[in-house]
Amino acid sequence: MSEKVRKNLILLCIGLCVILCSSFFASMLQSAGFTVKVTDLRNETNSGKIEIDGKSVNVSGKVVSGILFVPKKASETNKRPAVVLTHGYLNNRELQLQNAIELARRGFVVLTIDREGHGNYPNSGTQNAMMATAGLYDSAKYVYNLPYVDQSRIGISGHSMGGMTTASVLSADSKGTFDDSGKATGNGLHIISAGLLQGYSSFSGAGANVSVGNLKANDDEFFYTGRDYEGNRTIARQYLTSTGAANFVGAKFDGPINVVNDGIYINGVLTDIQEGTQAPAPFRVVYENNEIHPLNHFSRKSAKDVVNFFYTAFGTPAGAKYIKSSNQTWWIKEAFSFIGLIAIFFCIFPAAALLLELPVFRSLKRDESLPLAKREVKGIYGWIMYLCPAIICTLFSGFSIQKMNSLGGQWFPKNNLYPQDTTGWVSMWAVVCGLFALGVILVFWLVDYIAKKIRKKDELVVNPFEVGYMKGGLLDFIKTALLGTIIVVGMYAILYCTWGIFKVDFRIWTLDMKVFDIPKMLPTMLRYTRIFAIFYLINGFTNQSYSAKNLPEWLTIAINAFFNVAGIFLVMMIQYGTFKSTGVLWQSGMALGYIVLFPIVPILIIAAIISRNLYKKTGTVWLGAFINALLFTVMTVANTAASFSYVLA
Repeated sequence: MSEKVRKNLILLCIGLCVILCSSFFASMLQSAGFTVKVTDLRNETNSGKIEIDGKSVNVSGKVVSGILFVPKKASETNKRPAVVLTHGYLNNRELQLQNAIELARRGFVVLTIDREGHGNYPNSGTQNAMMATAGLYDSAKYVYNLPYVDQSRIGISGHSMGGMTTASVLSADSKGTFDDSGKATGNGLHIISAGLLQGYSSFSGAGANVSVGNLKANDDEFFYTGRDYEGNRTIARQYLTSTGAANFVGAKFDGPINVVNDGIYINGVLTDIQEGTQAPAPFRVVYENNEIHPLNHFSRKSAKDVVNFFYTAFGTPAGAKYIKSSNQTWWIKEAFSFIGLIAIFFCIFPAAALLLELPVFRSLKRDESLPLAKREVKGIYGWIMYLCPAIICTLFSGFSIQKMNSLGGQWFPKNNLYPQDTTGWVSMWAVVCGLFALGVILVFWLVDYIAKKIRKKDELVVNPFEVGYMKGGLLDFIKTALLGTIIVVGMYAILYCTWGIFKVDFRIWTLDMKVFDIPKMLPTMLRYTRIFAIFYLINGFTNQSYSAKNLPEWLTIAINAFFNVAGIFLVMMIQYGTFKSTGVLWQSGMALGYIVLFPIVPILIIAAIISRNLYKKTGTVWLGAFINALLFTVMTVANTAASFSYVLA
């Protein structure tokens, strides 16, 4: 065994050990020191009965895709309150983990679920299905039927579109009617006793015995505009002084309004309730935090408010210890999951090096006796030719987002083969940026070539396509595709093992590798991969073209990573800098568009690192481009919404 092989084996083992350890500690924190049982529910059903006006009514529960947290002390003799959580548009059940973890460690039974068309809950066929209340309500019925749940204390909460669903379920649950046989002729079963809307301001009502809260960002991109007591328009940051807030909490006003943030209102009267103690009557409350809409589900302040709400609605569960809402561990769990994410990306490099030593893949390995294609950057002219194309391309990538967001749906309409709501326009934007970059590179290469000929400079002009040459032709291309597939499949095999053992994946906020329904979703993922591959291949050419002899390798990678995202980051800073200073978005029509691209920024940084490092091992752009396209397309498709059902063809 050579020293290089031994070194890569050690590095791979270190990476795997880090994954194992980070997953163990993430699982320990997620389960409150293994005192909470965590179960992945798929297509689970149950049934029960409820007595309404002396009539026995069926309660049919169903969870298509959810994660159930059950404190081990919960039992038929020690029933616990239960909370069902759901996410917003384009998200999935894992985006409510911060709240699930904090509630479960305080003794609540918690179920966090996918909405239809999201995560592992496939769309039944139309975009309207995403708006349905059935998934959340059916899940509430499911926990109602669990023998260790206190049926008189069931709460629901959802973010954004999930907040809309929460409001709808609260309304529907309060409006049930029944015929003489006891069969429900309306939706309402009167089983929900508390509901918290996260990032959604419209509320049509709930039962008289139901407590309702509203958790909002100080500056919300979508909701909370209204009127003050004089009829003047208000923006999100002025919500607590609006008639909407006053009406929500039931406060009377005949002058300026000032609803108290975090204040518990019972019958419109501000009431002091000690945290951990159940309110003596149904209440209303507005929680406002200094954050933006998508931070509602990644914020210690918002997690604190979720805990405070359900403590106030249900009190400290019997047999559980009161824990201050500010005492949180979810973010530490998230940190360990992030370490696992870094580790699994790290494993790509030693794994690729080891596989390249196998006889079948050895022809792909770069001849290390030959130098890598690099230019020498010196003088004003050299730096202009080096930096100007990168600046032009990165600015184009950022300032074209708004246009591509509006055109993407026209150029790439959703259908059963390409069913996802935002993946189409994002892929079109990526391809357009890639083709633009390709054109810029060619123009500057040609200008450089002509300039040096005119000046009769005997200097090497690096061919930007030289890094795409494969000496083995088609056979090496097939081998490269196979090698890249093995590496990505291996990464997901590790993910599914850690999920099966620990019920944790690899993530930080909206950037993650998560489990998904492979038979249903993989064909769609592969179709989108073909489109994203165009971008990642061109991006590979640009990454390798921008390497200089007189710059250290780490700086070359840093420069490539910087220009991959600088333009995107710039327009996001303008958008949110304007929002922070004025309370109004710079581009109001892009309230959702930039949020969609939040995970793209770290993805493009990681892609530059992968591309450059694998180029050094193979001497071509192909392996890095293939892994980037497959890995990041799978991650993207697994984490967003589909307006149509997934099909195999």
